[in-house]
Amino acid sequence: MNKLILGILVLICGAVTANAHPVSFQGAVSLMSYNKEKENELLLTYSFDRQWAVGLNYFKMENFEFTIPRINFLAKRWNNDDSQGNIYLSAGYGSDRSYDEIKGVALGSVEADWESRKYYTSIQYNKFFRQDSDKADRTDYEHIKGRLGVAPYLAEFSELNTWLIVQFDKENDKAIETTQFIRMFYKNAMIELGATIGGGWAFNYMVHF
Repeated sequence: MNKLILGILVLICGAVTANAHPVSFQGAVSLMSYNKEKENELLLTYSFDRQWAVGLNYFKMENFEFTIPRINFLAKRWNNDDSQGNIYLSAGYGSDRSYDEIKGVALGSVEADWESRKYYTSIQYNKFFRQDSDKADRTDYEHIKGRLGVAPYLAEFSELNTWLIVQFDKENDKAIETTQFIRMFYKNAMIELGATIGGGWAFNYMVHF
């Protein structure tokens, strides 16, 4: 029985080693934070089913803050002998605080990933639909994020897992930004330390309860 429980834990935690998923195992509470210069995001989720999670998303840039309750859905999963693929859909509606005003904002998101113990890749598209988006200071916000990762060595669940990651970001009409990360994952906690090609910093973390 103990071996069975350990095997289940390894399977669960191995599935999140390479990526912070918007839907985790049933009953899990997840706290995720993504931070870089002039941009911070915090996401708290509760997976009440193996395919569904509810969450609260806080996103801040220089000129605005979004606070959005959201629902996440695991639309498709592929389980292979040594790898896994997933497609997730998310939607939400909340408040947009900017320029001393509070307006409505809606979120639509799609995310796909594939991972093994050695490699992983993911792509995510987020769009925030802002009230009065026809105004020059309140346009919709789009973000595309792609990631490639490799583990320089294979470690067990009870050991420190390390990943080397390169991330590509495209926000609205800005140029593509490239960030290099080192990820350290131990049991239910993960941190990422990164630097952009232009010399900026990045720091992410994730905890599962």
